[in-house]
Amino acid sequence: MYHRFWSYLVYLYGVVAQTIWRCEEPAKMSAGGLNTAEYFGSWYFIAAAGESVSDVQMFKPMDNTLFDLQGANIPERLVLQGAIKVGNHCIKRNWVYYIHRYRDDMELEGRPLMKVYIFESDCKDCIIMMETQDVGEHQFKRMMLYARNATLSSEHIEHFQKKAACVGMKEFMVLPQEKEYCLIEPHS
Repeated sequence: MYHRFWSYLVYLYGVVAQTIWRCEEPAKMSAGGLNTAEYFGSWYFIAAAGESVSDVQMFKPMDNTLFDLQGANIPERLVLQGAIKVGNHCIKRNWVYYIHRYRDDMELEGRPLMKVYIFESDCKDCIIMMETQDVGEHQFKRMMLYARNATLSSEHIEHFQKKAACVGMKEFMVLPQEKEYCLIEPHS
């Protein structure tokens, strides 16, 4: 009974705290309704948040990452090139995203269990992406902050951290960005 009382009290505290201190979740954008050309070009990976340490673990060895987003020959397909700095090495990667009309999420080629969502940011030259996988061997939920510039104010980064915390993502990291960025070769 003592345990039940404390559980009830903690629940009530949470309800009251949430009504007093409004937690503002990020606004989701429908991928199927986006003007994708608006997002073409270079993006810098700034920060990541996840529900657990394992959700952001893959980003820990990175110093910095530069992406280039472009359209593909086929409509509703986006090609993302990445240049990832790990130690003194550059790792080049390519991803293909499919946008389906009337769906909020994007599909990542080769990862059918993963959902990718896009969210607005308080920074006009920023975007937030969330990757989730609720089924399968490796389940995760993480958000990433991207910006058109490599440097972003601490205020924008804190805003991202607060938005991520509103959806249960307490693990947080900012890429150090101490080393020179790797170059991305133009699309052919």
